[in-house]
Amino acid sequence: MNPLNHFLTSFIVLFLIFQNSISTTEILIFSLIFSILLDLNQLIGIYLKKPKKHHRTWIEEPFSLIIIGIPLGLILSTIKPEYFFLVIIPYTLHIIQDYLTIHEVSPLAPFSKKNVNIGFFKPFPKPSWYKKEKGISENYFLILNIVILIGIYFF
Repeated sequence: MNPLNHFLTSFIVLFLIFQNSISTTEILIFSLIFSILLDLNQLIGIYLKKPKKHHRTWIEEPFSLIIIGIPLGLILSTIKPEYFFLVIIPYTLHIIQDYLTIHEVSPLAPFSKKNVNIGFFKPFPKPSWYKKEKGISENYFLILNIVILIGIYFF
């Protein structure tokens, strides 16, 4: 998914859950860090000379939630108990959204290097390596996010 979809989905879910107990600023910060900045690990993939269609590292895979997300959430929960969920929810949503998009994922990374394609959303903007034409445009997901965000604002 593109960064805007990652961010909006995380922000909407966190806002709906924590609007009465956590400031909007905190929700924005955690949404930004654990939904968009999580993709910076792809710079590591570029450095490791991974193929263009799979710059992702295991940091964006399910086991990373156990290895990185939960411990980090537990550490931050010593500041505020809600911080545990402010880490885990956007991190989990990021992984789920990546699995919904048509590109290679590694469900068992870092324990296996096997890559699979399981998603059905076409990425936007279209990466240079992307050749498939089948799938639903990711823009529909973006429209849904915007409609929900507007609904939250007015209601």
